[in-house]
Amino acid sequence: MLVRIHVEQLQDGCILSQNIISDTNRPLAYKTTVVDQHIKAALQAFLIKEIEVESFLDNGEKFQPDYFLDENEKVLDQMIDSIVEKSFYQLYFEAVKAFKQLYLSWQSGALLDIAKVRQLIIPLVEKIEGNEEEIIKLYHHSKQEDYIYHHSISVALLSALLGKKLKYKQGDMNQIALTGLLCDCGMSKITPNILTKHITLTENEYRDVKQHPVHSYNLLKKIMSIKEGVKMGVLQHHERIDGSGYPLSVKGDKLHPYSKIVALADTYQAMVSVRPYRNKQSPFKVLEQILQDEFGKFDMNVVNELKKIIIKFSVGTKVKLSNGIEAEIVFVDEQNPTRPIVKSIHLNDILSLKDKRELFIEDVL
Repeated sequence: MLVRIHVEQLQDGCILSQNIISDTNRPLAYKTTVVDQHIKAALQAFLIKEIEVESFLDNGEKFQPDYFLDENEKVLDQMIDSIVEKSFYQLYFEAVKAFKQLYLSWQSGALLDIAKVRQLIIPLVEKIEGNEEEIIKLYHHSKQEDYIYHHSISVALLSALLGKKLKYKQGDMNQIALTGLLCDCGMSKITPNILTKHITLTENEYRDVKQHPVHSYNLLKKIMSIKEGVKMGVLQHHERIDGSGYPLSVKGDKLHPYSKIVALADTYQAMVSVRPYRNKQSPFKVLEQILQDEFGKFDMNVVNELKKIIIKFSVGTKVKLSNGIEAEIVFVDEQNPTRPIVKSIHLNDILSLKDKRELFIEDVL
């Protein structure tokens, strides 16, 4: 549900529900952008007066403006209570908030309650149909301070989406989503200071972090209601087809199918998201690295489905190139999906990134 307010009523954490275009047709902010003081100041500077936002904030809480532009509007609580079905984004932010609470409880020594885990992710998995583009763009909402929570939900959803594309049935999709959600639950057993460092980890710290699949498996292994495939997928999600992964250097056919899906989803989401010690990269740059630098490490059937998803939602996407130029993707060649033809937004120049190897897509706007 959308809420129409005056720009002065914007709060940090509000989520734009529409693209904001200036009088000169210059994009000021895009749909699903999370508002901060810089965004609000930009809208005010361009004399934007009214705006539509989601009825919830990016932390999952309800957005409660002081008043509504429409004097006949009912109070927000009444409006939300009347909604029969929550939106995908509302469920997403609520799931991130709920997962954070569970994760913090695991840090404190609580046992993993699989019923609560299922309750927060299955409703989102059921909304995959019709929200594929939203899933591939969830990295926009990741924050450094809450990275692990956003990452876990995003990996779960991307894993389930890849499972769907690979023709898995709904029951398996649910299990794959659980694998993606829980693959990093063992991070709760790693010293918190290591996970929030803004500099490269030491060798000892990295060795500790590499034990998190084992910690994750140990949290799940005695829970009888969790299928063995989920447990193995969690344990193996950092293993690689060529045997170069960890913690056991398992390879090839010895890897559970769930782990092959989650391995790619986990790597992709990590690389496109802002993390405490690394900058984010664009989906196109990440896909290029997976296809070239990481060739032989991931199941190519899974990689090809990820490639198809990115291609499907590429045309019309606004991007920023590595030279600072803002452009729009106008054509994608399936043979060169990471190097599409783009049109400069301000100069109207047409560029084929396939022929300009020095350029790459740095960010998706």
